Amino acid sequence: MASKHDIGWEHAEPFGGNRRTPKCAKKVGKAISKFFLFNGIPFNAADSGPYYQSMIDTLAEVGPGIKGPIGYQIGNAYLEEEVQELEVYINTLKAKWLVYGCTIMCDGWSSRTRKPIINFMVYCDRSMIYLSSVDTTNIPKTADYVFSLMDKIIEEVGEENIVQLVTDNEASFKAVGMLLMEKRKHLFWSPCAAHCFDLMLEDIGNMKHIKEILDQAKMITSFIYNSLKVVNLMKVFTKDRDLLRLGITRFAIAFISLQSLIRYEGDLKMMCTTNEALW
Repeated sequence: MASKHDIGWEHAEPFGGNRRTPKCAKKVGKAISKFFLFNGIPFNAADSGPYYQSMIDTLAEVGPGIKGPIGYQIGNAYLEEEVQELEVYINTLKAKWLVYGCTIMCDGWSSRTRKPIINFMVYCDRSMIYLSSVDTTNIPKTADYVFSLMDKIIEEVGEENIVQLVTDNEASFKAVGMLLMEKRKHLFWSPCAAHCFDLMLEDIGNMKHIKEILDQAKMITSFIYNSLKVVNLMKVFTKDRDLLRLGITRFAIAFISLQSLIRYEGDLKMMCTTNEALW
């Protein structure tokens, strides 16, 4: 009798009135894992979205003997079906705009190739959809230019459907918000809360005594991460945990790294006083 602590037991579920054995769950897990490993699929893909378990349930429901689709079918027939289903879903969201009102969200950022892009999204009833993007390469993001973009988006969505606009808190975007509220009296402009926090952290980080601490923290993390050997040694003491982690905003990373240094202060001190042979 297999133990309930067996790795496959937690995935065993009732089927046809009988509980599946851990052996069956292991067999399924190994087959799926082999597909992930062979194709270099990130492991966390199994933890994201509802379609992973849905795929497994459908396969179990249909039973053995079904041949999976080839790449051409996935990239053509099934892709077209997904696009059509997504269009239907987006139309159901758009139908809510007039009922609940919506928020236009404008986000300026740079791509991996450093290409400046402005994204436009629409938020309504706890759902957000991507609307469009504009490549602003070699185009100054002046208030007049951004205003013309935002004005076109408002016309596309429908002024009667919009409650507010949310943008970065940069001077040009702030000016655009004022201009739009002047032109369209019922609209409200709000600065992005995350960007506001980012600017606050930037100002705090520029305070002399805070900047000195952050610079010291950066020096320590740079020393550790500039050597693979030191990184590996550090992970021995931090139980394979990293000091550097991505933050929700650019300037938040420095404070998160400082927090990690404080959390693992004792472990790092032990690392520095350990047997020299490990170095």
